[in-house]
Amino acid sequence: MTRKILIIEDTPTIARVQKHIAIKVGYDADIAGTLAQAKELISKNSYFCAVVDFILPDAPQGEAIPCTIAADIPTIVMTGNIDLKTRDTVEKYPIIDYITKENKQAYQYLEKQLQRLPRNEEVKVLVVDDSVATRHHICNLLKRHKYQVLEANDGVEALAVLEKTPDVAVIITDNEMPNMNGDELCTEIRRLYSNDEKAIIGISGSDTSHLSARFLKNGANDYLRKPFNSEEFYCRLSQNVDMLEQITTIRLQANTDYLTKLPNRRYFFEETVKSLKQLKKQELTPSLAMFDIDHFKAINDTYGHDAGDEVLKGLSICFAKYFTKDLAARLGGEEFAVYFNDTNKDEVLKRLDNFRHFVELNSPEFSKEKIQFTLSIGYAHGPVYQIDELLKQADIKLYEAKETGRNKVIA
Repeated sequence: MTRKILIIEDTPTIARVQKHIAIKVGYDADIAGTLAQAKELISKNSYFCAVVDFILPDAPQGEAIPCTIAADIPTIVMTGNIDLKTRDTVEKYPIIDYITKENKQAYQYLEKQLQRLPRNEEVKVLVVDDSVATRHHICNLLKRHKYQVLEANDGVEALAVLEKTPDVAVIITDNEMPNMNGDELCTEIRRLYSNDEKAIIGISGSDTSHLSARFLKNGANDYLRKPFNSEEFYCRLSQNVDMLEQITTIRLQANTDYLTKLPNRRYFFEETVKSLKQLKKQELTPSLAMFDIDHFKAINDTYGHDAGDEVLKGLSICFAKYFTKDLAARLGGEEFAVYFNDTNKDEVLKRLDNFRHFVELNSPEFSKEKIQFTLSIGYAHGPVYQIDELLKQADIKLYEAKETGRNKVIA
């Protein structure tokens, strides 16, 4: 779904720059040069957000701001200067942010904000405070930036919310609460989740000098003293969400094969080792298959390595779609493996042969050169709980499949 943005700006060159940024980020942009034009566009369209110039020919005192706010459009204000009078006018309204048109940095910041808003819709934030007024104030600030918001009265209730909703990304917690203080809550959260998984922002109205240090030592990522400035609140929150996102990206890159985007050998080993321990406790039998593209060297020699890469990428898409509930990975070269959640041998063998048959029939669609190829598959199923040994057994069967004619499954 393409989100629509309304740009209200009377200087054509600036409007073009803003529109370019919006389109680059993924928005469909409309431009209004006056408040009257903006009102007409708002009456006909639904907007995800708006970028509003403070001074317009027919709105010299920021009158366009209440117009977009009244239409329930999240609003970013851009202005040539931000003197005290302008700041007071702007801060009267529940806007997302205001940016001064001073330099290139302002437009880079605008781009970041426009990128963040759609992302924020997927970010869950838990607000923990026994004060209803404070909790609602923070929740309103978060909703303005399109975060998903959950609430808790104290630390005990917060832990219950986290148990039910483990994908909460950020916890904002007061310190002075009944049943469990904020710093105690930090300790409990860090017992369950690392800094890489969840960010904690402590808040407090106490003037105790060492409270911020206590929060940080108990696992918080950040601290704000109440009453806090909303600008600083948003900046700190964005920095923490950005940090979690960057960590996720780094982890994904470390665990993903660069060419096929499937999990790599390292991730495959880590996950299967954990799973095999569980299967052993449950006295269940593990199940694993190894796959090899038949005559792959001949494909590279005949069509070139770029064509070989296309074959690998096309096949990998099939792995990702066909084995959605299992762990499929590229181990290296033209060799792949699938570790199965299903421990029913007959059912898995049926699935493997169906996959082999599908590749045999459809492989020409995987590359521009319409290269047809087949797969040899070795399957291991037995009470073996060491991944090296399980792979070795599947590899023996894979070798047997290749030696006895290829394009087959050997178990």
